[in-house]
Amino acid sequence: MFFNVSGLIQDGIGATRIFEVDGWLSKEDGQSEQLVGKAHMLRTKDGVLVQAHLELVEPEVCSRCLEPLIETVKIEFEEEFLTTTDTKTGAFLHDMDPDSFTIDEHHTLDLTEAVRQYREVSNEMQPLCRPDCRGLCPTCGKDLNQGDCDCDDGSIDVRWAGLAALKGAMPEGKEQ
Repeated sequence: MFFNVSGLIQDGIGATRIFEVDGWLSKEDGQSEQLVGKAHMLRTKDGVLVQAHLELVEPEVCSRCLEPLIETVKIEFEEEFLTTTDTKTGAFLHDMDPDSFTIDEHHTLDLTEAVRQYREVSNEMQPLCRPDCRGLCPTCGKDLNQGDCDCDDGSIDVRWAGLAALKGAMPEGKEQ
């Protein structure tokens, strides 16, 4: 997602542009995700302030039943991209923070890394196919959204077996 901001930089501080974003974001696994939205850009003293309002269509897997699903992730951020060259002389600026987002010497602003970072923060930690997803049976693995399984519900988790033994050892009427 490259944007030529040379005109914006030459217009001076306070100049604005709105860019439509409609493209694909490549992932590390070689797949791509569709990205749409708008990027508002404002010329600042040191570069360009980008206010992005984007939506990313991402294939996911339900964290309970493992069914595939399509998730729309809203990505919104505001970051300043700093110019790497002096706009008047063309000289490279050497006193820049290496972790800052930058505009290259050809006045090209690349949103890819900022979008990637904010996508990671915006992702659901445990995506669900629906809010009432029942998940998989821990014993047989059947999808409980398709109906109950035939597993024995009377089994006791080994972590609670000691307490179950105590309960069975108590006299009648003394259970709390």
